Amino acid sequence: MSDLDKLTSEELIRLKHIRAGEYLMSLRTDRNLTQKKVASQLGVSFQYLSEIEKGNKSPSDQLLHDLAEVYELGLEGEVDLFRRYSRMPIFTSEELEDQEATQLAFAELRRLVKAGKITDEQRQELYIELSRVYRDFITRVLPTKEDRS
Repeated sequence: MSDLDKLTSEELIRLKHIRAGEYLMSLRTDRNLTQKKVASQLGVSFQYLSEIEKGNKSPSDQLLHDLAEVYELGLEGEVDLFRRYSRMPIFTSEELEDQEATQLAFAELRRLVKAGKITDEQRQELYIELSRVYRDFITRVLPTKEDRS
């Protein structure tokens, strides 16, 4: 049994916040930015930003989005930042909220996985296929990279 297996769920969340905060600090220091400068851009106090970087506070979804913009993380970087806090990016949740058919499809998929009718590997295969279909569609509808930005 590893030391991580001995931690409570609250301790695991705290550890995750500490690691995510360290990551945010590295993003800031790699860009030679001060907490005061970043906090000013975000409209928060540098003390609050310090608490986030220490893992003592958890940023709101909006603040995570704003941090991704300040650090110019791009789409994949923003998704990674949200995942570090076990959260779904704002743009993803907004899109899902707007699409009842997608919500139903994901609910059905989850039900099938829980019932053992679809394996995790098959679910992953489906997501890879959905991603491919999406990229093909976007390439067809928006033929240039400039249009996709």
